[in-house]
Amino acid sequence: MLMKFYGGQPDRSFEEIFQQGAVDLQKYLNEALEGIDGISLDETIDIQSIKKLIEDLPELMISQSSKMAEELDEREESPVSEFETKTGIGPIVLKNVKPPNVVKKIWQMLSDIEGFSEIDMEKFFGVKPHSFEEDSDRERTIQEKVNAIYHQLNFLGYYRDSKMKKDRRFRASFSDMTHVGVASFCHLFLCRDEDLVMKAAAAYEYLGVKTRILHYKANKQIQPTANASAD
Repeated sequence: MLMKFYGGQPDRSFEEIFQQGAVDLQKYLNEALEGIDGISLDETIDIQSIKKLIEDLPELMISQSSKMAEELDEREESPVSEFETKTGIGPIVLKNVKPPNVVKKIWQMLSDIEGFSEIDMEKFFGVKPHSFEEDSDRERTIQEKVNAIYHQLNFLGYYRDSKMKKDRRFRASFSDMTHVGVASFCHLFLCRDEDLVMKAAAAYEYLGVKTRILHYKANKQIQPTANASAD
């Protein structure tokens, strides 16, 4: 679904993607329950009811996503391109945002756009959960917060990874995001990917993560950064 947001999966509709996702989830849940009938369980666990819920899951999920899928499939542009067209915010504009306070500066730009002033900044960047989320009362971990900010910065176009519509590049981007989240537990993070470094530095700075980023380029001297800045 997210790849299609960037213009990928041109031969599949959002409706098809949502339907396949529901079927895949049912498959994984059924696989997780294989052999459970031979295990002694607490009497309060009603396995048959759980199996019935899993059986009905695709129909339920498809019914809940059908309206959204229909609206998305009617759009002429990908959601990312449409966002850039309507807001004027994208890679060219955001390349001019310089540290420090990158996240706050980008939010200031967004908050001047109609409709954004009513949105909570930390909920928009995924630092805090929305009230409709099941675990909305749970404090998110530092890694979750880093990943959320990194993902949203990439979506908005701040040093966005290239060719996100391509399967290989899309998966590589999510791998990079995971590395940045894990590195928030480390003293040093060495990397030569400028796009990754800039998003990581912005997320670390906003959250107060003390990981020091060392950004280097081939055949050039390593350039140390002060805490989370990425000079």
